[in-house]
Amino acid sequence: SVSFKVSSSDAQTPASIKLLVEDPIVVNPGQTVSLVCISTGGEPAPSLNWTLSSGSLPQKSLMKDGTLTLPSIASEDAGVYSCVASNNVGNPAKKSTTIIVRALKKGRFWITPDPYHNDDNIQIGREVKISCQVEATPPEELQFSWLKNGRALRSSERMVITQTDPDISPGTTNLDIIDLKFTDFGTYTCVASLRGGGIPEISIDVNISSTTGESHTHAHPHTHRRSEIREAHLSG
Repeated sequence: SVSFKVSSSDAQTPASIKLLVEDPIVVNPGQTVSLVCISTGGEPAPSLNWTLSSGSLPQKSLMKDGTLTLPSIASEDAGVYSCVASNNVGNPAKKSTTIIVRALKKGRFWITPDPYHNDDNIQIGREVKISCQVEATPPEELQFSWLKNGRALRSSERMVITQTDPDISPGTTNLDIIDLKFTDFGTYTCVASLRGGGIPEISIDVNISSTTGESHTHAHPHTHRRSEIREAHLSG
């Protein structure tokens, strides 16, 4: 009988890989992110490449020996990154991770009843609700606080602070003033921030007074936004 001995160098096996990163990876803008992919098997030795599901890799990205480095990451670099190992034996091996870049933007507010329509005046003794909304990434890190004339406001029987169900209105907090009194006049500030830190918070000021409903939005410390000032007449 004739027997053949196959040496290990001739045996072909499919590629296998391992990612040495978390999934997802949540980072602040400006950070450098390194995605490490290592080969754990395959004969012949597989080649390792990185891909981005939404298109081509960022131009600034650097790839070396299975490690993809993204310097000074920005929101547009977020997405699903995949390491693909191929050695033309069987199907290529593929493992993925998602990069999420923290962001807070587009702060806005509204008042119920709407004082910017003549038939819906804010009245003493009535309920007034101030709502503010921001776009947050990732949404689960979003947290709100409220101030009145610069001092922290806590939820009470007459001033009820709630957060709207994210399925109905994502990134929204409400301050219900149950029985509006003259002493409630002042500047109410809703402050949005991310628990992970590293992102300038957004503040939205709403002025409730006997003559005006004035607002502006500002983010600390880098950006400053201002919305138009509108008149909100209150009737007693």
